[in-house]
Formats: sequence, structure tokens, C-alpha cells
Amino acid sequence: MHLSASLSRRLLIILAAAMLVALVVTVYSLLEYVDKEAEEVLDTRLLLTAENLLRQARRQLREGNLNEVWLSLETVRGLENAWLTKFALADKKAFDEEQERTRIRSYIWLTGSEGKVVVGQILPGYNPNHARERKLRSVQYDGAEWRVAEVHQDGLHLHIAQREDLRAYLVKEIGMKLMEKQLIAIPVIIFVLWLGIRRGLRPLSRLSDQIASRKPDNLKPVQLDQVPVEIKPLVESINTLLARLEASLESERRFTSDAAHELRSPLAVVRNLARILAGAHSLQEVQSSALLLDKSAVRMAELLSQLLHLARLDSLVNMKDLRPVSLRGLMREVIGELLPNAISHGVNLSYMAETEFQIMGDRGLLKLLFQNVLGNAIKYGKKDVEVHAHVLNQVLTIKVLDDGSGVAAEDLPRLFERFFRSQDAKQQAEGSGLGLSIVRRVVELHGFTVGASNRSDGGLCVEVGIPATAWEHAEASEQESVS
Repeated sequence: MHLSASLSRRLLIILAAAMLVALVVTVYSLLEYVDKEAEEVLDTRLLLTAENLLRQARRQLREGNLNEVWLSLETVRGLENAWLTKFALADKKAFDEEQERTRIRSYIWLTGSEGKVVVGQILPGYNPNHARERKLRSVQYDGAEWRVAEVHQDGLHLHIAQREDLRAYLVKEIGMKLMEKQLIAIPVIIFVLWLGIRRGLRPLSRLSDQIASRKPDNLKPVQLDQVPVEIKPLVESINTLLARLEASLESERRFTSDAAHELRSPLAVVRNLARILAGAHSLQEVQSSALLLDKSAVRMAELLSQLLHLARLDSLVNMKDLRPVSLRGLMREVIGELLPNAISHGVNLSYMAETEFQIMGDRGLLKLLFQNVLGNAIKYGKKDVEVHAHVLNQVLTIKVLDDGSGVAAEDLPRLFERFFRSQDAKQQAEGSGLGLSIVRRVVELHGFTVGASNRSDGGLCVEVGIPATAWEHAEASEQESVS
């Protein structure tokens, strides 16, 4: 399973990695602290030992017992050396035990005011400091670091030198114990993290089971009562998607029902005319029935064509192939194709604009848009259908004007609905109520606007608004007219 496929595994690995990093940082910080504290404790002990020896040596020297001074120093040195050797032998790196036992790890000596050694063995190569204050120094000898304590009183100077074996041993031992404890704790912590993550992600599992157990027709919103705050935006997005899907399915059901209803009428006419033709007694009956049959077939073909256009438009989500389209060239092409229909209806077509415009869009869909708007105007116009293009507040406005009887005021808001037809259209048995719904869908895909209103002097005005980002002037020219 890929890492990204399991959210719990990703969380566990991230938390475990963070814990290991924190462990390394913590152990390193503790070792630094232990090293510093061990140095302070051992230095204090070394200074106290030196001061006690110096007081004892002064008393014995006043009594003239130099041998007892030597014995005291050697006794302490021997004990210190044996103690330090014990810790050195505990280190596994000590490969020659006998050599380690005989190695000197502690020197103690007493000097006079001139720096001459009174008693004891001096650390080879050591340069004493006969200042009056006590002092600790670190020196290098025999491949190791030595810590030297110097105390002074009444012209006597006592020195104790010790190898740093004990401090290194303490730091190493404490570090190893810390690592052992942490390595034991890591699996326990990871197990607890795993249990916590599983429990924390349980609402996701319940949500998944709730959605998986739904029937295909159940598009009700997912309940948010027990959903964690972190995944509420996701569930809300799912609910929004379900609502859109439900609206889309409802629209499709309504569309299918309306389409079936609209196709029923021309099919019934075709069947009736077929019966009439089958029982016709004269050539005149055959001819009149054939004309009606042809008219019904044309209407059914137009309806099917518009249904196919709507199905294709509904499948589009966004427009990708947008290119500059010449408005004048587009109108010339649309008017040229609709001109025979306009002539048969006795309607004049014209296009007027102050200048040439370039529209960013899909040429095929824009052509479909104006074919439907102009085709609708030709059906209900009387003499003239005019197209005007002008700019108002940086919006390119294209108006299609006819001189028909217009639309009832209460029907205007529903004019772009699917299968809606005004009273005049129903009386004239014209159209299927899909032309302007196709127009609205094309406009939505391009981000344009569309609206309709009755003209004051009679007729209907359909207005398409194109925002400033979707058009530009192609050239400055005198008023253009296409008719």
C-alpha cells in the first residue's frame, strides 16, 4: 500500500519521526547538562580534597613530621588512583587490563614558596602557578585531559592532578542508560500513538460506512452532528455536491418528461396522418396529408436537434477552446443562413454596429446562440428584425429587436426556461420552447448575461451582455451594417 493511501500510517510515521527527533535533541541536551554538572561536582570535590590535604600537611609540617605528610599524600593519591582505575576498567575500550591497572591517574605534590617540590610526585611537564587564589586548570598529558587543582596557604602550594576518566565514564553511562530507557519506551509510545490515531480516525470510518451503505437514489445531505470540526468542510463540500447532483437529476427527470411529452404530439400527428393516407380516396387527400406529415416531421426533426444541442451543452463544464471571433463575420454568416427563412416570413434582417468587435468564445456555440435568438425573432416578428451592437459601461451589449406582439409581462421571467412557450407560441403551434433555453446555457458557459424585455413600440428585445474581459475593439471604422 502506498504511503499516501493510509492516513493513519502517514500520521503514525510523522509523529514517530517527530518523537525520534525530539528524543535525539533531548538526549543530546541532557548529556551536555550532565557533562557540565559532573565537571562542577568533581571540580568542587577536587578542590575540597586539596584544601583538606593542605591543612593537614601544614599541621604535620609544623610538628616536623614530613614522613606523615608524605604518607598522607600517598594514601590519598593511592585511593584516588584506585578509584579512577575502577571506572577506567569498566570502559569496554580498555583492551589491556594489566596496563590499565598500573597506569597512574592521579598525582599529588606539595611545593614551597620557591616552587621546589617538598613531597609527592609532580605531573610531568606541569608548569605550576603560585598565585594566592585557588585555581582549577585543564592540561593535556599522556594522550588524555587532566584536571589540576591548586590551593595555596602560608607559602605552601598543594596540587592534585586527576585524569578525566570519571567524568567521561559518568557521561557515557548516563547517556547509555537514557538511550536504553528511551529505546524501551519508543515501541510503547508508538503503540499508544497507533491506538490513539485509530480511535481519532474512527469518525472517518463511520462516515465512510454511512455513505457506502446509502442507496443510489438517496441524495440527502450527510448529517453533521457527530462529524469532527476538522472534516466538517469536507462533509459540507460533499453535501453541496449531493445537492447539485440532486438538482441535476431532478432537472434531467423533468427534461426527459417534458421531452417525452413534446415528442408525443408530433408522433400522434404522424400516426393519424399515416392512417388518413392509408384510407385516402383521392389524390387531393393524399397531397394535403403528405404536406401535414412533412410539417410534423420537420417539427420533430427541429425538436430532436435542439434536444441534442441541449444534451451536448449540459455535458460541458467549462470553456477551454476560446478564440477571438469577429462579431461582424459571425452575424454575416448567421444572417446568411437564416435569410431564406426570413424571406419566407416576409421579414428583413439587419445588423448595425459602430465598430468591429472581437469576442473571446467558441465560434460554434456563439453561432448557435444567435441562430436561436434570430430564429425566434423571425418567427414572431412582422417586418423587421434588427441586431444592434454597442458598448455601455465597458459592457458590449448586443440587442436583437423584433416588431412582433411581444410577450405577456408575467411570462417574461420564464422565457428562458426549458419547454416554456408563451400564449402566442402555443396558439401558433410554433417552436418547442427550447431555443431560448439553449441561448441561456451558451451564455452561462461563456460567462455572459442575457435578458428579455418588451419594447415600448411593440415587439421583444433580447439583450446579450458581454463583459469587458471577453471582448475588444478590432478596428476603428464607420458604422457597419449587414443586411
